Amino acid sequence: LQPVDAATRGIFYAGCAEAPKDIKESVTQASAASARAIRLMHKGHITSEPIISEVIEERCKSCGRCVEVCPYKAITCDVKNKKPAVVNAAACAGCGTCAAECPFDAIEMNHFTGIQIMNQVNALLEDKPQEKILAFACNWCSYAGADYAGVSRIQYPANVRVIRTMCSGRVDEDFIWEGFRKGAPVVLVSGCHIGDCHYINANHWTEKRIEKVRKKMAKLGLRPERLQLAWISAAEGARFANVMKEMEKLRAAVTENEISQTVTLLKEKK
Repeated sequence: LQPVDAATRGIFYAGCAEAPKDIKESVTQASAASARAIRLMHKGHITSEPIISEVIEERCKSCGRCVEVCPYKAITCDVKNKKPAVVNAAACAGCGTCAAECPFDAIEMNHFTGIQIMNQVNALLEDKPQEKILAFACNWCSYAGADYAGVSRIQYPANVRVIRTMCSGRVDEDFIWEGFRKGAPVVLVSGCHIGDCHYINANHWTEKRIEKVRKKMAKLGLRPERLQLAWISAAEGARFANVMKEMEKLRAAVTENEISQTVTLLKEKK
């Protein structure tokens, strides 16, 4: 729908900067790119979202992990001289992958901080957690898919508790462990389909993170299938409902004794 727009807002492709093409196609694309640029320039100023990542300098160990995972190359870090990472606010799109991947909790995402999301987990599982499905949904696809299921009057289990994040890449493994620690029988992480991520390839890191958590669960003696990952687009309301029905089957198969053992084990490991 926006053939000359780059993933970063305000940057446009023209000619062979995107891919090999002939002169006619290059000129056509250049005209389109200039037209898109003029629309922004005429505004005089650009309004950007405040949902960006910020580095907590005193915690940063200059490991460079955030630089590696950022889809927009919006973070720089002088690893050699051990200087804290720096976020380019103009380039940051706010996926939160860096915050989830930071091993030192040195990055926070405005409006989707770790404390805010943890508080949501605790609040949703405060009463009868054994009866609930805890689901993390990305803003652009799976959360929109939930909305589409609702407006389409597609029924799914009423015990689903959804926490919205801007991207599935924001779902820190600590959020997942906290869910199980508070008594959730099952946890679902959902996002855009691979290749369709709103934040280029942030959900690739989600996939790797979930696999890592599942391996840890197996080592602890917990059933890895209690943690599920699903890709759901904004137009897949029916798929969202079907995934939730499958999650309900998984939830029903988790005994209260299994939940109790999980809670005890994770509280000891905390």
